[in-house]
Amino acid sequence: MSSPMGGLDAETFAWDHRIYRYIFLSGLTVLFYDHLLTLGTEIPTIWLSKLRPSTVWFLGVRYLALVASAAICVFYFGNLSPEVFHHPPSFGVLTLHPPSCSTMERGLEGLLLTQEALVEFTLTLRVFAMYGLNLWISTSMGLVGGVAGGLGLWTVIKYGHPQMLSMPGLTGCHTAIPRDTALRSAYAWLAQFSLDLIVFGLTVYCAYRDRSAIRYVPGSLVERMARDGAMYFGIIVLANLANVLTLFLGDIIIAGILSWWTTSLSVTLICRLMLNLQRAGVGAQRENFESTELTGIHFVEPNAPAQRAQDDGLDSLADV
Repeated sequence: MSSPMGGLDAETFAWDHRIYRYIFLSGLTVLFYDHLLTLGTEIPTIWLSKLRPSTVWFLGVRYLALVASAAICVFYFGNLSPEVFHHPPSFGVLTLHPPSCSTMERGLEGLLLTQEALVEFTLTLRVFAMYGLNLWISTSMGLVGGVAGGLGLWTVIKYGHPQMLSMPGLTGCHTAIPRDTALRSAYAWLAQFSLDLIVFGLTVYCAYRDRSAIRYVPGSLVERMARDGAMYFGIIVLANLANVLTLFLGDIIIAGILSWWTTSLSVTLICRLMLNLQRAGVGAQRENFESTELTGIHFVEPNAPAQRAQDDGLDSLADV
């Protein structure tokens, strides 16, 4: 790219630069603020409970997002350009050599893909449980998820060495997203949007189908998945759609501006849902009333085979 600002005038570049930072900081604020709000629930439910695959999975999803957010803060706000450091600072025998913006960008791309994969797999797993471990549900969602993941990897590989932009007086790294790369990214996010839409639709349908059981047994895992899942998944769908629109309509900086914001929001909502399910499971185990009891779920006389399969699926994933 011949121009260090990618053909943008200084005013547009500075404006895009500011907006990019503001949007990232808003997502970061949501992520950290929600972490503080739910820490009182997380400690007894996750840290002080018996170690299970579900708790390990929760910790991976939640704390990978925090590590990635710390790294992206350095990327957006640190002076990482080699031109800034003509003489690397020294501390005794240690000399700090600032990392290249392009090198860090490749690492962040990997973190973004990993986080989105964890989020989508968690969504798929929960819907899989709601439908009684239905093989057709898991296969269809797995195919859509595989397409989304493949398109994401293809986009990163085709992009090659990241093109970095700079402007005198502005710190941080600025990645240029050429038009062809933006379109490839848009198709990958569209595939992910399709998967999220399927998850949302299946969750809403399950809530409608089992509305009588939900009313009869308040506080069950089915109610948590139907009530919280429908709302959370719907928000994730809208956030992904907004990011797709920036890829189709934005310039070389604005394209994909909501990627990290969407990821932070998705991680926040998924962690909320997982905590709610863990708390519902623990609460159900502590209750003592006359009902048919499954580990973490209570239902009164579940007489339908489909309902029993759904209960077993949610039970197994609550303990996973």
